[in-house]
Amino acid sequence: MKRLLASSTPLAAALLAACGSPPAVTASALPQSCAAAAASIAANNPVAGTTLRITKTQDEAATPDAKAHCLVEGAMNERISVVDGRPYAIKFRMRLPLPGNWNGKFFMQSVGGFVGIVDTGFGLYSGMTSTAFSRDYAVIVQDAGHDNAVNSDPNAGGPSAFARDPQARVDFGHNSYHVVAELGKALLQAYYAKAPAHSYFLSCSDGGRQAVGIAQRYPKDFDGIVAGAPALSIPYMSAYVPLILQTLAPLAIKAGHLDANGRPLFGKVYTDADFQLVSNAVMQACDGLDGLKDGIAHNTDACTDAVVVPRLTALTCQGAKTASCLTSDQIGALRTVMAGPKTSTGVQLYPAQPWDPGIGGMDGTEFNQGFRRTWFGSYDATTNDSVKLTISAPQAVMVWKTPPTPMTVPQAIDFFMKYNIDDTEASVTRKTDVYKQSVVEWGLMNSPDLSGFRQRGGKLITWIGNADGAVGANETKAWFKKVDAREGGKVDEFLKLFVVPGMAHCAGGMATDRFDMLTALESWVERGKLESVHAEATKPGFFGVASRSRPLCAYPKYAQYNGTGDINVAGNFSCK
Repeated sequence: MKRLLASSTPLAAALLAACGSPPAVTASALPQSCAAAAASIAANNPVAGTTLRITKTQDEAATPDAKAHCLVEGAMNERISVVDGRPYAIKFRMRLPLPGNWNGKFFMQSVGGFVGIVDTGFGLYSGMTSTAFSRDYAVIVQDAGHDNAVNSDPNAGGPSAFARDPQARVDFGHNSYHVVAELGKALLQAYYAKAPAHSYFLSCSDGGRQAVGIAQRYPKDFDGIVAGAPALSIPYMSAYVPLILQTLAPLAIKAGHLDANGRPLFGKVYTDADFQLVSNAVMQACDGLDGLKDGIAHNTDACTDAVVVPRLTALTCQGAKTASCLTSDQIGALRTVMAGPKTSTGVQLYPAQPWDPGIGGMDGTEFNQGFRRTWFGSYDATTNDSVKLTISAPQAVMVWKTPPTPMTVPQAIDFFMKYNIDDTEASVTRKTDVYKQSVVEWGLMNSPDLSGFRQRGGKLITWIGNADGAVGANETKAWFKKVDAREGGKVDEFLKLFVVPGMAHCAGGMATDRFDMLTALESWVERGKLESVHAEATKPGFFGVASRSRPLCAYPKYAQYNGTGDINVAGNFSCK
């Protein structure tokens, strides 16, 4: 065995790298002190095949925001990359309530996106009004195996630069979540002298992809999982970048919308008013399809091209462009990008984006920027600032491609302006001598096989906003249906999908976008009950009211008005 020196606490001085079968964790019959628990883990690393270094152990005093607790921080698998020469590790932070306060449960969370940071560790998930730690959970968080402050490189996609290292790719894809979950449970055992009664994982966006991946690859790790806006097929979803760029560039160039370096300004192809025209057209087409015109298109499956396109076509300018119409080029470009990326032979690489009024919306005089900022960028910007260009483009060339191609964000834009979408399949399935796993092997989480998770009695909640411009709701629906088909129509026994009409990516939008999925998960796992989830609008001004609530219904059901009572109160709606 290889021994490491501790960097911080005296009682955590003996730290070791476990190789092969690890020794059993030596926990006393009674709870140990914070330092003693960390020291016992450091001296007997419980996670096979990893190294461990405890960097901080501290008894945290009570504050107005948090009860007194045990704080443990550390790093697993510290190493120097043979590819880029930079240091890598899986860094973690765990907060353990005092034994008399602990609720007996374990909570793990990911921050999504690039990750690359260790969150505060209190466990505040989308929609929650109180943290998991304030509910007396033991909480652990981690950085997915890379540190944005150390591994980021502006000449290699910024925070995406970690993808130069093959192991960092796998850690980001799935491995770090599994080994940190094992470590967290071992720390619980050492500190409390007993295992958690229930273990939960919650995350959104790429963290949602990782959440589903845990259920697929490590079904024994958690009793319950919440996967918000899961980017299941993100390697293929990246093909949206060249689709958007190549479709909108001619319109921007034709109108003379260029930045200081002569690149098209994609955010200027549509004004906010233009997008509101689209939102209004979708509203007119789809709002009443659920039986009530209330500003929310609950029947998301019915809001299709067949009902929306005629409304869009009616907006076509008959002469010069005015504030009340769209040019045929604008309508054509929008329809092309909404249809999703396809190869030259018509193979759909990623599902079409659903139509939803939430792609726009007005809260008084404030336009809902969520969707347009994700796809196109803000209209007033003098540089391209959309999520698809500043985040997705560098991710696509570094993370979701083999081999990674280091370049700056502007270079990535130039790259995708000329990119052949037909090359997508080869880039995500390719392997090399350095990158022995393809992107689809470590990063794709769209398998419908959740049999291991079902067999162990696990419960998985997934949810997504129907106006999410980062992750398409149609993909989540299609995956759900495949799982259901594989399970013979009994998917509701362990998997539920909640589609939130009007909601943007992970939060916000013209929607009832605030809901507590941790409480919902507890109800399902611990009491066997989950029919609907209460949701409230963070910004009811989008609907011109002071407040609004709705039940979120397990797909394919959706909220329908009972016929009497205030239409802004969830109790007057049923899931049908």
